[in-house]
Amino acid sequence: MIQRLFDVIIIGAGIVGAALARELSAYAMRVAVLDKAAEIPSGASRANSAMIHAGYDDKPGTQKARFCPSGNRRFHELQGPLDFTLRECGSYVCAFEEDEIRHLDALLDQGKRNGVPGMEIISGDTLRDREPHASREIRAALWAPSGAIVNNFEAVLAFMDNAQQNGVELFLETQVTGLLCSEEKQEVFGVETTKGRFLAPVVINAAGVHAGEISRMAGEESVRIRPTRGEYFITDKTVGHLVKGFFFACPSAKGKGITVASTAEHNLLIGPTSTPQTDLEDTSTTMKGLEEVLDGARKLVPDIPSGAVITSFAGVRANTLSGDFNIAVLRKPRGFVNVAGIKSPGFTSAPAIALHVVEMLREELADRVIMTPNPHFVPERTHIPRFAELSMEEREALVRRDPRFAQIVCRCETVTEAQVVEAIRRGARTVAAVKIWTRAGAGRCQGGFCGPRVADILARELGIPLEEVTRHGGHSRLLVGRTKEYWFRGNE
Repeated sequence: MIQRLFDVIIIGAGIVGAALARELSAYAMRVAVLDKAAEIPSGASRANSAMIHAGYDDKPGTQKARFCPSGNRRFHELQGPLDFTLRECGSYVCAFEEDEIRHLDALLDQGKRNGVPGMEIISGDTLRDREPHASREIRAALWAPSGAIVNNFEAVLAFMDNAQQNGVELFLETQVTGLLCSEEKQEVFGVETTKGRFLAPVVINAAGVHAGEISRMAGEESVRIRPTRGEYFITDKTVGHLVKGFFFACPSAKGKGITVASTAEHNLLIGPTSTPQTDLEDTSTTMKGLEEVLDGARKLVPDIPSGAVITSFAGVRANTLSGDFNIAVLRKPRGFVNVAGIKSPGFTSAPAIALHVVEMLREELADRVIMTPNPHFVPERTHIPRFAELSMEEREALVRRDPRFAQIVCRCETVTEAQVVEAIRRGARTVAAVKIWTRAGAGRCQGGFCGPRVADILARELGIPLEEVTRHGGHSRLLVGRTKEYWFRGNE
């Protein structure tokens, strides 16, 4: 049986696991990140609103209120060094009725107590001066200038890419099947996985919607995940101009409600719904849910055309019974840390949570892990060149350096062969991973043109038959065999 030895194991390579891995890579220690998916991000870090929340929506004194505003600041600080796309846009909470206007006052007070800068309540007319497509029915709005839109794919990759540059090891398609503990679960000393044993004196549970299952392996029953599914639409870029800021309706018992926002790449994102379910993996979309999304979005921005929709998707959120994050070092088994229930504003909060967990290790688990600074730590990295965003002079310079930059693979997003090859060099092993790294397949045709070409490049660069290329790893192969071989097989 394969056994690998580390100082810290992180279960889950979502935004929390990736941000934590990056922070731990600043120390001279061996860190492993395990994820059962074939590419990152997966789960809620992949399917969400991509909002960097300002931090006014959470009750003062909660962990959400503590980490959201500081996470917002941390995202702004790291955008440059880690080279991910973050667009300053601000956010509006829109009120249609008198009681909703009173709720804006409460949110404003809450935001000030949470330390959110620059907030104000504006009239509906002022909103429409800034945002001409906003509904005529909106009477007032809470404006928070520190709200932002992030490319959530790029952000997760950036944290993990930098962590790997600094020595962290990432193991994909590696599912944790059990914890390795001493008798009566006094101490943890590793995990059992589908790829063998990983040994470490500290195990951190950042498994998203599966955090409850991992916690129960440690004997801690308090983490109960109550998943809700949120459905979304994405439109093409022809209507991305309809809004500049991030639009929310007034929050309700079901959460922040249907939102409308222009993405970091200037598509329009609308959604989500909030459907309670028991299945942790059910990310299906429904006609009823998508109708709810469109109706809710048009209440805020009536001009949204249904003909501009290019795809739909759903994500599952890791709700807890308390409604707050569950971040704690367990007394038993010693060495086990829960970072669970990280639902909205979890993506925003992740970089601040990572700093907090590092301090917890330093203060509460100093007997199990030594926090010596990494003398070779490099705090920055660069993304693959974004060919579509470059000037003609910059494109010509890239083509002179590598002629594969002149070969357009994805026409919708202007992605070149050189970008696809670089994504594979950095770890992409599936068609979906190439899309995450480069946006090949993210445009209006959704991979109808570039999908076969991307698969061909994956096969060539990985040295595998085309039939073994997968969309998401596992059994998700794109091809079952060559047509004529299959046709003549019956004659043999």
